Amino acid sequence: MRESVEVEDSLLKTIIEKESWEEIIYYIVNIEKIDPWNVDIIKLCNGFVNFLKKARELDFRIPAKIVFVAAILLKMKAEYLLLKEEEKIEEKEEEIPEFFDIKPEMIKIAYPVKRIPRRQITLEELIIALKKAMEIEKRREKRREILYQRLQREINIEEDVEKRIQSVFQKIEELYSLKKRVEFADIVERWEREEIVKNFLPILHLEKNKKIKTEQLEFFKEIWIYLNENKQS
Repeated sequence: MRESVEVEDSLLKTIIEKESWEEIIYYIVNIEKIDPWNVDIIKLCNGFVNFLKKARELDFRIPAKIVFVAAILLKMKAEYLLLKEEEKIEEKEEEIPEFFDIKPEMIKIAYPVKRIPRRQITLEELIIALKKAMEIEKRREKRREILYQRLQREINIEEDVEKRIQSVFQKIEELYSLKKRVEFADIVERWEREEIVKNFLPILHLEKNKKIKTEQLEFFKEIWIYLNENKQS
């Protein structure tokens, strides 16, 4: 029995170290006896979360991309449950272990995974959809990095950068204590190009350093800001 547990722990360690979310899915499909031609999203999602719980109990570092896949699966599970209800109901937030660093708003973001069809979904289709989501997320992060670098070059900084970043962060904290999310417009005193840019650069810096998370449901629409409480120092 002990030998079996050690083998399982070793396997978990190997998969986590390889940072392969695909192998985690294949492992769960095998262990849970999930039909690859008709994937049970609920069983797969629960298995994925339990796998991460076990990995965390063994003090393994869980890579960000694996956490990202967990968030997508939780969203897919929620959508599947809504479809089964066959009526419009208010979506309930999934209970998530705090150590996964997944916020409820992260699950609600419209990740580029097609809504679960009423027909069965194969394992191959699921893997392809998740890979597309990963690619789009990579491009999104790259765009943010490029934008961050451009803004740094273009802005004629007249004050100490760290002081400005800290000032913006304090303003976000104050507003966040009053409501669950903060609008970017709330922290901009004058809606002028220079003022917008001077406040947006600290936002990018704070998100890059995982102090906050941002959400923009539509291009050119409002940017919502959330404190990343698990990362506050």
